[in-house]
Amino acid sequence: MLPVYPLLPLPAFQLDCSPSKLSASNMFKYVCLSLSLFLALNGNLVQGTPTGAPLIACADMTPQHGVGPQNTTSPFGTTPSSTSIAQGSTITLTLTGSGPFKGFLVIAFDNDNQVAPIGAFSAISSGQTLDCRTGPTPMNAATHIDNLDKTTVTMDWTAPAGFVGTVLIKTSFVQDVATFWVATESALITVA
Repeated sequence: MLPVYPLLPLPAFQLDCSPSKLSASNMFKYVCLSLSLFLALNGNLVQGTPTGAPLIACADMTPQHGVGPQNTTSPFGTTPSSTSIAQGSTITLTLTGSGPFKGFLVIAFDNDNQVAPIGAFSAISSGQTLDCRTGPTPMNAATHIDNLDKTTVTMDWTAPAGFVGTVLIKTSFVQDVATFWVATESALITVA
C-alpha cells in the first residue's frame, strides 16, 4: 500500500506589479523577464529551414514557417525548357523571378492526379533532392541548400519511363521567412 502524505498549506504569494510599486530598475527586470518568457514559449512560431524544406512540406508544399502564405500572384515562376517530351526524357527547369528568393520546393505531378510526386530531379544548382515519401521514386522533389539570395536556379527533371500524360510542376518560393508563395504552377508538360 502506498503511503498517504498530508497536504501542506502553501505560503501566500502576492506580486504587485503596478507602476507605483515598482522602481525603474525592477520595472526593467519585470519587462525583461516577461519578454524572455514570451520568446521562450513562442519563439518557434516563425522559423525557417535554411538547409532545405522539411519532409512534412511534401504534403502541402508549405514551408512550415509558422505563418501563412501570400495570397497574391507570385513574382516567381518555373519555366520548363520544353513543354513536350518523350517518356524517360530529361528537361531543364529554370526558377526565376522579379527579385531574389531564398528558398524553394519543386515537385512534379501527374496533372490528372496531383496526389503523389512523379519523376526524378537532378543537377540542382543551389539545391538538393528531397525524397517525398508519398512518391514512387526517390529524388522526387528539389529544395534549396542554403538561405542565400538566389535570382536563378536550374535543375533537371526526368519523366518516368512508361508514363504518358500531362505533368504539372509546382514550386513554392520563399522570399524571406514570413513571405512565401505556395505551389506556383508552371506551364503544362506533355509526356508521350
